[in-house]
Amino acid sequence: MSKLLRADFSRLFKNKIFWLGVLFMAGFAAFLLFTNWDYIHRNPDFLLSSDDFVFAGANYAGIVIAIVIGIFVGTDYSNGTIRNKIIIGHSKTAVYLSNLIVCSTAAVIMHLAFIAVIIGCSALGIIGEIVTPAGTMAWVILTSVFAISAMMLFISMIIPKKSAGVVTAMVLSIFMIVIANSVDYRLSAPEYIMPYHVSFMSDDGTEQEVEQPTVENPKYLSGIKREVCQFFHDTLPADQIMQINNAACRADFIPRSCAVIAVTTGAGILIFRKKDLK
Repeated sequence: MSKLLRADFSRLFKNKIFWLGVLFMAGFAAFLLFTNWDYIHRNPDFLLSSDDFVFAGANYAGIVIAIVIGIFVGTDYSNGTIRNKIIIGHSKTAVYLSNLIVCSTAAVIMHLAFIAVIIGCSALGIIGEIVTPAGTMAWVILTSVFAISAMMLFISMIIPKKSAGVVTAMVLSIFMIVIANSVDYRLSAPEYIMPYHVSFMSDDGTEQEVEQPTVENPKYLSGIKREVCQFFHDTLPADQIMQINNAACRADFIPRSCAVIAVTTGAGILIFRKKDLK
């Protein structure tokens, strides 16, 4: 296992796509700050919180992670490196776990590049201080990096073609963001539409007022549908990140994320062990 890790880390740090991912995340952080520069200077009494930018990066880091992991693992397949590792005596479980450790580390480094720019700008006084507790920030790292990395690696390891693996991983990461927004919107819908008044002028010139009564919201989820949506909203990485971004952190996020990592990794190993590497 140690030899696998040394070889994989050596290849990672020589990988241009990985370093492009690091530069992209740092550049993305700078872009977010630049696009808010005008607002910051038009409102000198209000400094935007660094936390807002940190969580914005967590929301979209999964797309970059998907690309880097897809290309990294896909290159192993196309070059025959994975097959050679098995031939010289490494078990498929060890190969999978080595890739998981290396790819998760790569994702952490890319995300830290984003955070470093935010922290630097906060230290210079361009934006406000970080107020999120260290434990909460660790939840973000766990959900946005390790859980997403495990899911992207699962896709990349079961799809041997590099192009297909990268595209599938990218689509999955984007799909998770879209689903997270959709589920959050439905769960946030009120159960009832509150009453309101509508005033209008009648044909005879007098003002008429109509009161709309309280009615049930047809978009409100209830019963088993709400329970299922809430379960996935509390479990999937992108959904957790959205809730953390809305200051809705909960202690059960960590075991749920660990469960996602364990289930995804376990399923990936089982499928990979049965895979015929030609």
